[in-house]
Amino acid sequence: MSMRVRKRDGRLEEFSRGKIIRTCLRAGASRKIAEKVAEEVESQIYDCISTDEVLELVIESLLKHKYTKGTRYDLKRSLLRLGPAGFKFEKFVARLLEEYGYRTETNVVIEGRCVNQEIDVVAENEAGRYMIECKFHNMPIYTGLKETMYTYARFLDVRDSGRFTQPWIFTNTKFSEDSKKYAACMGIKLTGWNYPEKGGIEQLLETKNLYPVTILRVDKETIDAAINAGFVFCRDIVRAGENELRKLGVRGARKLVEEAKKVLSL
Repeated sequence: MSMRVRKRDGRLEEFSRGKIIRTCLRAGASRKIAEKVAEEVESQIYDCISTDEVLELVIESLLKHKYTKGTRYDLKRSLLRLGPAGFKFEKFVARLLEEYGYRTETNVVIEGRCVNQEIDVVAENEAGRYMIECKFHNMPIYTGLKETMYTYARFLDVRDSGRFTQPWIFTNTKFSEDSKKYAACMGIKLTGWNYPEKGGIEQLLETKNLYPVTILRVDKETIDAAINAGFVFCRDIVRAGENELRKLGVRGARKLVEEAKKVLSL
């Protein structure tokens, strides 16, 4: 009997053992571990199991096989948790871009030709000056044509006064096909989950080992405390260390540092 997996939008698709293996390999696991994980997950699933349940089974299996990077498999959901954890997505985007050499400002009010506009992130490097609109979703829904057209309209209003060279949209999920077509036509940069093909938000994070603290398998209260203290990435947690975290009122500091080191393979 074939097994089906229920996606977050309610659609059902056939369970794919090969998909589990490919994803584990992309996460850095060996072929041997990837095949063992796929076998174990397949033996535990039931018809209409949710994608979140499958994900938990994969992570547990990876960790059981001493693959310390197993938690990285949860990157997509960790981005969905950024908002509820109390950290504004525009601050996260600014920090990410700074790691790539951009100078950034957040929540900048610029007097446009028609009205004042509050820009989520202003980013600048040698190539140009960008007006960035941040679209955070706490569910895996698309950023669509409407949001893309709205961003371009705002860009036209502030382009001259803000000395912007290009509009740019960041999202923690995906873009609709119409959104991509319109952006390509109008010259709008898009960065989202797995888009563009080389340079999606997950690739930008993984390339520099910038895993958000929301990926850590600790209680929500500890995560919230760390974020409220200004820690965005697991690397920040390790650099600060247990004593500094305690000084800033972060409870569960030892566990937090231990889990961050596992994610970073330290």
